Amino acid sequence: MKAWRLLGRRNGGRSTRRTRGRHSEGYRSPAVSRRVFDPAARAQAAQLDQLEPGWLIWYAVYDRLYYAISHTGITTPACVAGPTPDALCALMREAESMTRIGWVA
Repeated sequence: MKAWRLLGRRNGGRSTRRTRGRHSEGYRSPAVSRRVFDPAARAQAAQLDQLEPGWLIWYAVYDRLYYAISHTGITTPACVAGPTPDALCALMREAESMTRIGWVA
């Protein structure tokens, strides 16, 4: 048989007997464990969120940054981001001082 005829076979040269797929009826799906990325950083963000009542604080896994948005009731809430909790706190204090002076746009 010529090579081009083997390549053009309907089933690609595989057996015609089909095996049972994982989406077929009666198939039990395997257990998948959930992976938690940066659990220590998330815990620090949650703790900082509890310590700062006027701010919503979270840790973004993709960016690996801590974010905070103020709850002060101003029309343009301050949003700051920092690589560490200490840097975020410093930026939060700076944003609070600017809103007291009236520099928020």
